[in-house]
Amino acid sequence: MLRKLRIVSFLMLAFVTLASSQAARVPGHVLIQLKPQAKPAEFIVSFATQTRAGGGVWIEKALSQRQNIHLLKYDTTSVEDQLLLQELAGNANVQDISYDFIVEPRSNPNDPGFQDQWGVSTIEADKAWDITTGGTTANGDKIVVAILDSGFDIYHEDIADNIWKNRAEIPGDGIDNDQNGYVDDYYGWNFISDSPEHISDAHGHSVAGIIGAKGNNGTGVTGINWDLELMVLEALTVSEIIAAYEYIIDQRALYNETNGEQGAFIVATNASFGLNKLHCDLQPLWGDMYDKMGEQGILSAAATANNPWDVDQEGDMPTTCASEYLMTVLNTNDLDERYIGSAYGPESIDMGAPGQNSFTTKPFDQYGIFHGNSAAAPHLAGAIALMYSIPCGSLAQAALKQPAATARNIRDALMGGVDKIETLSAQTVTGGRLNVLNAVEAMMDQCEPAPAADPSVMNITPNPAHDQIRIGFEMVEAQSGALRIVNGYGQEVFSKAIEAASFDLNYEEINTQGWKPGIYIAFIEQNGVKTSQKFVIM
Repeated sequence: MLRKLRIVSFLMLAFVTLASSQAARVPGHVLIQLKPQAKPAEFIVSFATQTRAGGGVWIEKALSQRQNIHLLKYDTTSVEDQLLLQELAGNANVQDISYDFIVEPRSNPNDPGFQDQWGVSTIEADKAWDITTGGTTANGDKIVVAILDSGFDIYHEDIADNIWKNRAEIPGDGIDNDQNGYVDDYYGWNFISDSPEHISDAHGHSVAGIIGAKGNNGTGVTGINWDLELMVLEALTVSEIIAAYEYIIDQRALYNETNGEQGAFIVATNASFGLNKLHCDLQPLWGDMYDKMGEQGILSAAATANNPWDVDQEGDMPTTCASEYLMTVLNTNDLDERYIGSAYGPESIDMGAPGQNSFTTKPFDQYGIFHGNSAAAPHLAGAIALMYSIPCGSLAQAALKQPAATARNIRDALMGGVDKIETLSAQTVTGGRLNVLNAVEAMMDQCEPAPAADPSVMNITPNPAHDQIRIGFEMVEAQSGALRIVNGYGQEVFSKAIEAASFDLNYEEINTQGWKPGIYIAFIEQNGVKTSQKFVIM
């Protein structure tokens, strides 16, 4: 009954909505979700043969194998739109249908120019860096943020070191080494051109810089996270977005299923795009993906429209989607006010976040101003990633064992940690603007002691360090063990066998001169069990 209501609503409202929406439909495209038992090849043979004498309609490709979602194409010269939709709606094998649209970037680009990164201090990320600068969990899982956008300069001086790499793939060999359906997707995938080649576009690259430009490297700007991995995926249409989200789900699901041996520990996605004046119920296939990602432990940050209207009334995609794993923002300025050109919605928009006049990366080793809601969303996506990196072993373990519940816990801390802003009280769900320090401190307060099974207790001083660290540790048993240190990329930089008396405080002093600035993790292993501690080299 629900499916019939959704499709009937779609057919009744689609043409009215198109008249008011500024979105551009992709001609000859329809997105279909078949019922779980339906086989695409059998469906299209039966549907095309019975309804139009074997021609004019075909399935172009699968967008989500898990959800049985496909891109259906049709000949616009011989097939009439409304009739086709009616026939699909009446087919017993079809669960949902949607139009395919070209989404709109949510920024108002301006000429490059120098300006301080005022948004970083406004959300107090600079103070949160006293606790963590991002990059890895307390257990050493490398944190990944997936960005769907129009393009990225993956060789930029302040981004290149933080680009995610699919280490199960051999770049440039023309072989799908990990058998995930994408050949040479070593640096992610371009769903626009269906290739591994990325587009050096200012919009997506500006977003990437806010989330994770390399920090403390003496170059350019600093992301909300100094060190993490940015999974870059070009996508401009609804069908490309669904396919990209499926790629993300597969990578995180693989990580969960293999306990981190394969896949990617993706904790957040960023959507600095959307469709104006279109409610989520008219894009159910796109909208449902946020719950599917959330089940794997992924939160999504989305920007609302760059138009001064109430999205609860006017509609907006994806920010009107009700998923508990989707977090939505409007654009605030350096006076902590909603920018006059930003949309709002007391039911759909969770909070404000800095956006207007942000300063970030531009392609070809350049830097400049980035405006609009497109700049607000990555402040939130970056904050989500930073939360996962706090030095809390119980949080890191929960992220793997209870990924969905942990994502909701992170969301609740961010929602509850906003700075209340009077002018946002009637325009957002929380009535406030993002403050990542408040959220980090709230999560630290919840942090539970390390499990008793850990073989040792460890303390590292100073932290941050420069030329030397001192590791103090207490072994549970008087046995031999191993001390290892890895950098943020998981590369071993120090290793030593250790002998220590039980319940006595032991020390190891290590010269760190020449080590590159960044986050490191020290491990003490004993009897196959290990404990870890993060530290920073400045």
